[in-house]
Order: sequence, then C-alpha cells, then structure tokens
Amino acid sequence: MALTHLHPWIAFLLVSVIISHAGGRPAGGRRAPAPQPASSTRTRTTRESRGAAEARRERCAELTASWQENSYGNPRDNSTAVRLVVRPLGAGISRGLVFPERPLFTFVRRVYRCCQDGLDCRSVKGLQGRFGRGSDVELLLTKEIFSLSIRRAELHLQLTNPQQIDVRPSLLSMAKSNLPTRFISKSHGTILELRVDLLFLFRGLQEVAGGPGGGHHLYALSSARGKSDLRDEAWGELELALALGCSRAGVAVRCESSGVGLVHTPFVALYYR
Repeated sequence: MALTHLHPWIAFLLVSVIISHAGGRPAGGRRAPAPQPASSTRTRTTRESRGAAEARRERCAELTASWQENSYGNPRDNSTAVRLVVRPLGAGISRGLVFPERPLFTFVRRVYRCCQDGLDCRSVKGLQGRFGRGSDVELLLTKEIFSLSIRRAELHLQLTNPQQIDVRPSLLSMAKSNLPTRFISKSHGTILELRVDLLFLFRGLQEVAGGPGGGHHLYALSSARGKSDLRDEAWGELELALALGCSRAGVAVRCESSGVGLVHTPFVALYYR
C-alpha cells in the first residue's frame, strides 16, 4: 500500500529531473528562444516601418516620373502591334458595360494612398479597356470625358518580360508626323509596367468636340480619321496603332519569341483638375 502512494511522487520527481536536465528545452531537444528586450523589438519595428515608408515614397514618385522619348520614325519589322480602338459610348454600342479589372483598382488605390500620405494629390479617372478582335483593345468614352480639364493621359500596359529585354513603344500616328512617343517603363521582376502618353489624343478629341483643352492637338489624329468624321455627333471610332519594339543590348529581337506579352487588359488613367 505504501508503494502505491509513492508512485505519483516518483513520477513527479522524474519529470522534474528531466526538465531540469534539458535546461528548459521543449520536446525535440531545441532550446526555447530567449525573450528579446523591448528596446530591440521597438528598433526592429521602427526599421521595418521606415523601410515600408520608403517603399511607398518610391512607388508614389513613379506616378510623377518624367517621360522618356522614343524617336524612332518607323517601327521595326519584328515589333508587336497593339491596336487601340476608341469609341463613344452610346446606345448603339453593344456590350457597353466594362467592369474595372484588378490592375486598374490597384492603380487608383495607389494614387489615393499617396494623397493620404501627403505625397501627391491629384484627381484621377480610370477607363478600363477590353479586348476586341485579335490584338484590338477597345476603349469606350462617355460624354463626361469631354468636360474634364485633363492634365495627363496615360495608357497602362502590363507585360511579361521574363528575359528583361528593352521594350519601347511607338505610336504610328506620331511617327508619321516625325514626333516622338513619350513613355515610362518600370520593371518589377519579370513584369514590365509600361505607360504611354495619350494626352494629345484626348486633347484633340476635346478640341473637335468643343470641350476643354484647346491648342493644336489634331496633328496625330488626322492620319487616323478626318476632322469631319470626328465632328459628327456619332463619330464612329478612332484607331491608334501602337508598336512594341524589343531589343537586347541594342540588337533587335522578336517580342513574342522573347516571352513579351500582355498580362492584363490595358487601361487609361486620366488626371484632371
């Protein structure tokens, strides 16, 4: 009977000895991490928050980056073509509703977040494109667009670029007028974000529609459609051909064979007052 009463005490003693011998290690023989001082934790948290703030500032600075210029008059034969078709949104347009996709939502959210951080505040409107026939990208415009005082208009494209080659856009209507195509490119790993300046297009459309803008912005539009067509109440559509030229170390390569292609449907961002 006496031995029976000793069993719990023997078990308790054995467990105490094992834990003491293991130095407080959990199962598996690994020592539990020692608690870090509060000052060390605060320092690491501060460093991480500073790094995140710096990354946000860099992303916000990309929104106001200076344009690059592509002055090549004629796109090379191995370039990839994207045709932008601009149409007025009216009763005669089938499938008129175009829902914003994730890249457009992400971009607009970044613009407003930069404003909240006090880095850059601008009014922005996004126009989601949609794929049409072949490589066509359709863009539907509402009457509201012609009443905006547009300061900047950008065509946004996201491209796969696994070999990280040089990709330069060229608008054929600009090349025919011996004018450069203005663009901004930014690589994020194997994804290339490409922005193309379309301010001339929207200023020209506003000019012929009698809206804000003014100035002589029709030089690049005349090669695609005549002024009389644009002045018509239902001016139909306007086409712009965009060529993507690819090269590696200055030597032209084929974009498609290099893995360059659209990831998402392009969209247009309009900054206005």
